[in-house]
Amino acid sequence: MTNLLILRPLKDNSVQAIKRCAPNFNILTSTDGLSLDELKNVEITVGWENNVGEQLLQLKEEGQGILNWIQTYSAGVDDLDLKRLKENNIILTNASGVHASQISESVIAMLLSHYRGILTAHKAQENKTWERIRLNDLALKKMLIVGTGNIGRQLAKVASAMAVDVYGVNRSGRQLPEFNKIYPQKEIDDVLPTMDIVISILPLTDETYHLFNSQRFEKFKKGAVFVNVGRGESVDTSALITACQSDRIDFAALDVFEEEPLPNSSPLWTLDNVLITPHISGISINYQEKFMKILLENLNAYKEQLPLPKNVVDYTLGY
Repeated sequence: MTNLLILRPLKDNSVQAIKRCAPNFNILTSTDGLSLDELKNVEITVGWENNVGEQLLQLKEEGQGILNWIQTYSAGVDDLDLKRLKENNIILTNASGVHASQISESVIAMLLSHYRGILTAHKAQENKTWERIRLNDLALKKMLIVGTGNIGRQLAKVASAMAVDVYGVNRSGRQLPEFNKIYPQKEIDDVLPTMDIVISILPLTDETYHLFNSQRFEKFKKGAVFVNVGRGESVDTSALITACQSDRIDFAALDVFEEEPLPNSSPLWTLDNVLITPHISGISINYQEKFMKILLENLNAYKEQLPLPKNVVDYTLGY
């Protein structure tokens, strides 16, 4: 009997569901005291932990281990050595899709906090100041969603229902029904000047690193709104700070950063037109339930030696 090693804390009912789904696997729920023989016989991991993962990969490379499939607990896989996994013919699946509803809600909340004056009203309340301010509408704004995966598509649905004019950018320009139009990434500079709102939901790859740099921020419409809920490294932080300090970006809402936690010394903390959340836009008390649906669907296929149906990572694309 080979081993399935759980590397994330899971509720007992989730562990029991895995055991029912995979009765022919020995389910290991802790790395404490694992023997070399147990590590050699790990075929599947649920989640990933670098120290144990390194041991599993070394055993695989030495011809002693049988690691064959990693199901990550997160959507992003940029913290794994994809080249090495590919070389060892290891299947990698992620949790893409589990964040879609909550991140979409977070983005809308961020935008409404700006356009409907919620942040300003809260500051006035703290000072016991009755202050009527000039407000704006989210409706009829032109929104560009850069990254049209599960999260981008869900956000497009929600924003469209609020009368937002939604466009998208992806690598190929492949059209999707949730968007008015999707542009290929190579044309992003042509469309940025026409957009009121730019949302980054990008994974981290060689192509997306610092995609939003000083030259790109210069393409933004004057007074645009920028939201990043993808990866912090897709944005050149220094360039973003400069854009926020000028009149190029009127408001920025940031949930992810190049360095996390965001250092106390970062100027972003003190900019009046920046909203900071500590990488929480995807958090939900329902996260594990959503994750388990992906895992069990894949596990059912795996035990029948069928191709995994959900979220297989393309090593060439990096997601």
